[in-house]
Amino acid sequence: MGATDSKLAFRKGVFRLFEEQNIPYTADDYWSLFWTLPESVDDVYSLIGASDIRRARDSSRENLETLIDKLLNQMNAIATAPNFPATTTSIPQLLNCFRVLSRLIPYIFESPECSEWEDKLFWVPRSVERIPEPPSSTTNNTTQEGDEQPKSQPQYDTLPPRGEVIMDLTLKCLFLAGFTLPPTMAMAEGGKVNHVIWESGVGSSTPIGSSRENDMHRIEVLRLLIVLLSRSMYVSPSQVLSKEDRWLHCVVAKTERKVVLALLCSLLNTACKYNPQGWGVPYNHVVFTDTREQLVAMCLRVLLVILDYHSPRVAHTMRQIDQRVTTPPAEIVSGADLLIQDPEKRALAEKQAAEIQQQHGVSAAEASSTNNGNIVVTSTAPELELDETSDNSFRHYLSKLHRAQDFQFLIDGIYRILSNPMQANNTYLPGSTKRVRCHVEMMMLCWKLLEINQRFRSYLMETERALDLMVVLVYYAMENKLDPAQVGLVRMCAFILQTLSSDRTFGVKLNRPFDGHSSLPAAVRIPAFHGSYADFLIISIFTLIATSRGSLSTLYPALILTITNISPYLKNLSVTSASKLMALFGSMSAPGFLLADEANHRLVGYLLESFNNIIQYQFSDNPNMLYALVRTNNKFEKLRDFSLEKAIAEIERIRQLKEEKLRPNSQQTPRVSGSEDSKSVTSNDATTVTAVTAVTTTSAEDNKTEDQTEQQKQDQPQEELNQQQQQQKQDGLSEKARGKLPESTTEGSSSSNSNTSNGLAAPLATPEPQRQGSTSSLTSTTSTSTVQLPGAKNGFVATEDWVSQWHSQLPLHPILVLLEHLVPQVQTLCSTQSLTSDAQVLDFLRGITLVGILPAPQPIFIRKFRWGEALVIWFRSMLWGQAYVASMTDYCPWGGTQVKLFQIKQQIVGGNSNNTTSDQQATSPRPLSPGTPQQPPRSPPAAV
Repeated sequence: MGATDSKLAFRKGVFRLFEEQNIPYTADDYWSLFWTLPESVDDVYSLIGASDIRRARDSSRENLETLIDKLLNQMNAIATAPNFPATTTSIPQLLNCFRVLSRLIPYIFESPECSEWEDKLFWVPRSVERIPEPPSSTTNNTTQEGDEQPKSQPQYDTLPPRGEVIMDLTLKCLFLAGFTLPPTMAMAEGGKVNHVIWESGVGSSTPIGSSRENDMHRIEVLRLLIVLLSRSMYVSPSQVLSKEDRWLHCVVAKTERKVVLALLCSLLNTACKYNPQGWGVPYNHVVFTDTREQLVAMCLRVLLVILDYHSPRVAHTMRQIDQRVTTPPAEIVSGADLLIQDPEKRALAEKQAAEIQQQHGVSAAEASSTNNGNIVVTSTAPELELDETSDNSFRHYLSKLHRAQDFQFLIDGIYRILSNPMQANNTYLPGSTKRVRCHVEMMMLCWKLLEINQRFRSYLMETERALDLMVVLVYYAMENKLDPAQVGLVRMCAFILQTLSSDRTFGVKLNRPFDGHSSLPAAVRIPAFHGSYADFLIISIFTLIATSRGSLSTLYPALILTITNISPYLKNLSVTSASKLMALFGSMSAPGFLLADEANHRLVGYLLESFNNIIQYQFSDNPNMLYALVRTNNKFEKLRDFSLEKAIAEIERIRQLKEEKLRPNSQQTPRVSGSEDSKSVTSNDATTVTAVTAVTTTSAEDNKTEDQTEQQKQDQPQEELNQQQQQQKQDGLSEKARGKLPESTTEGSSSSNSNTSNGLAAPLATPEPQRQGSTSSLTSTTSTSTVQLPGAKNGFVATEDWVSQWHSQLPLHPILVLLEHLVPQVQTLCSTQSLTSDAQVLDFLRGITLVGILPAPQPIFIRKFRWGEALVIWFRSMLWGQAYVASMTDYCPWGGTQVKLFQIKQQIVGGNSNNTTSDQQATSPRPLSPGTPQQPPRSPPAAV
């Protein structure tokens, strides 16, 4: 449609679509304009405007019905021709039919007033009058003039619904020789539709030799397919699971087995065989255009949408489970499964696990959840079993993959894409390596494979790829922790880490030395790191929590549970890891954090459980962890004596200390408003705290006041212990607080630090994790029986009964017994033998035994990630939001439509307009579900 006259004629035809009523079905000259005049997808999207489609939909629906029927008839005539392509215009006309349908259908989906018409249009079988046969020439015409020939009754043919016809034609065209397949792939008997796998890999070892034209045609067909499957984008989050998606149901339940297998393997192999580096020549992506990435992205989105299908029956069962189970699911692992070397510990663990199972009347597989040691049994009745493979043939066949070479092919392709952004940011030549934009979809596919195929998960755990995947997940989380547009990606990383941590093999593999750490990008590299993969994971989780400024507060449970799940297998934790764990415990056991939210105490319970696992199952292999526990024994004592009254008094004292520090500074010259100090001052002066900008009490202040109190209670004569406590107190302070100390104090701290021989310092205090509003101040009129703190979430009110309920269930006993036994021995050792280094204390801890001292080992609870209704809605909204934002760089079928699953927010981004593509790709969706955490977007445009 290069000529102006043809474009003008096409525009006039579009105008006629809504200006004229009931255009005749036989007006072939008019209807043929829609597949003969356009020359490219740009012509279709630019000349058929959104307002044109809406006006035709609202005022001339019969014309739209006729247009769709004409397009389907033309597609069927072209695709089923035995000599396809019959003419040189066959392929362009077929492409135009796909383009026009992908342009029209989203505007039919978007209107709630058209829902009844939409159902009738696409899903009601059609009755078409049969054309009568012409009369035979041998008919007797001797009828008398007065006699009338009786009229025959009209006969009707029942045609399948238009929705099934569109879906059937779309799937056929994905395997049409000469169009999406090479011409040589035509069937021997003359058929052009051949369900062969596009690429070698899963299910096929022979490539078919696809051309670039085949790839471009596949993109056009897949664009229509994903448009047909996008009905859920126009359904509100509260109804997206309960309302049946007929388009998706038609694909997953009514497609032939051979088509399912061919499409599943084609999409998988095309995505996993893609190598963005090509020949490995630097800057090759600048010289040559790569259309393959667009095809890979399309394949991933279509595959993910199909695999994410949940029938209303499964959604109803999932909702029932959510209502009955309020804590993370857990699985009891017996001592024998842990391969405990000590026979006495193994026997005790097995005995106690058996007693708990017998007490609650369940087996280890049936014990599904726990809350700080209290078993919560979820029903395993058939009505609560989630069997999603029976409703989805694609999930069913994906779960049946079992060959090792298939798993190797899949994980290599997945890791190739996931590691690409990390490698692109870690090159000597900036921009020399192409950075793909489909890494989010590939991570979703990896998560789906881990969820659906247990054999794939087992294979992944047995290879080194599990550790490589963990490093990549940590990289994405660290790289995007402060980007609100990528909070969905960070959330997915946390959930996948929890999924990996629930496997024992993964926990054991984490003890391997991390030799390749120095080659990591700067965003994820730890200075002076020499440790295991477990050390890397623990330090990274600590950094995520401590430096995310509270934006990842909804991910604290998943991150802490990851540590808890791997804790029974951890050996030889480094000094830094032990220090970070203690700092994390100090922050989360602070009164301001515990009273800020009703569920924050669970995080403390999970950390205590992880400490218990280490000291009860890996005691002799973790002297650094033991020493860290001994040095921070006051934190556990304070938690043991925790009460609502004491917590309120502690919070009030910290508030007063902050006011005293700020009072002298108010008389000095104001500092630059952009500095961290002024930001901290501003936040500390806040009297009310919202869920977004929460003011928190730093654990540094808690540590300081705790150490001051302990120093008043007990005066230890040992000079070495005094230096250690002084160092702990100074290291726990923030830069602002440390700068306000007298010079003699800071100098003393520096000298103490220099005297430490092996670098084992007390746990560094970090800003207290923000749980969507922690507490930093209390009003003077607050009552201790019922307290609503200014930073409490959703108006949470803390009571004495609430505190006593969870405090009595904290698994503190094993740690207190350990500290009661070790702390006096270490103090005596330091005073009598004049120890001058931490190494001597560590040697002492390596040689002691706690047999008969510690209580019987607790059973191990592995808390697996469990899909809930809110999480399924979040995942679906993120998937469709990613598809929406990514398509804005090309031709977005949904652009300008009224999407309901997530919000679309347009923003103007400063800087060069040439960066629009990267900004669009970096955005992520925010669902509208009230049960799903929401984050602000970054654009343009952003799926919010």
